[in-house]
Amino acid sequence: MPIPGFTIDGVIPPFIGPHGPGGLAQDMTPYVASALEVVHTLGGSDRRRAILTGWLGYRAQLRAAGVTHGFQWLDGSFVEQKEPNDMDVVTFFRRPAHAQSDTDLALWAGARRHLFDRVGIKTNFLLDAFPVDLGGDAESIVSVSRYWLGLFSHRRVDGLWKGMLQVRLEDAADDAAALAALAPAATSTTGVMP
Repeated sequence: MPIPGFTIDGVIPPFIGPHGPGGLAQDMTPYVASALEVVHTLGGSDRRRAILTGWLGYRAQLRAAGVTHGFQWLDGSFVEQKEPNDMDVVTFFRRPAHAQSDTDLALWAGARRHLFDRVGIKTNFLLDAFPVDLGGDAESIVSVSRYWLGLFSHRRVDGLWKGMLQVRLEDAADDAAALAALAPAATSTTGVMP
């Protein structure tokens, strides 16, 4: 299913279809999309393309560090009909094979601080990024998921309910196609929303 268009309020709708909330899973937020769909749908300005390039670079570095399974929720002003400063990204990830214990995970993450430091990620990738370890305690995962869904499913300034996107981490070929679509020659012919 394609990414839904913006509502009259300039946001991705929280749900689509005739059944409203509680309808089919694919008809409500977060909408599952490919990286290429995100680029084609939301890469309509130089700033947006810079943010998308940073996002794809961050995903490549996560994969290079062993984070090859999971998904990301994309939100913030980036998924609104306005010019964004950055993209909010929550990365729900499976632990790398060599970092299954909490101790090994802490050592692994400590050696890769550039992937977990919010200030550095914002500077280097134009993202406000938040990791969620899917190998953690189940109740903690539910709690943090509830937090991010509650926070990101509403516009900050007026509380308007809005949608967000979900992109899998596994498909490096999709990311490569998305990055190619961001190349200068490709972006001049892409009809995308601002």
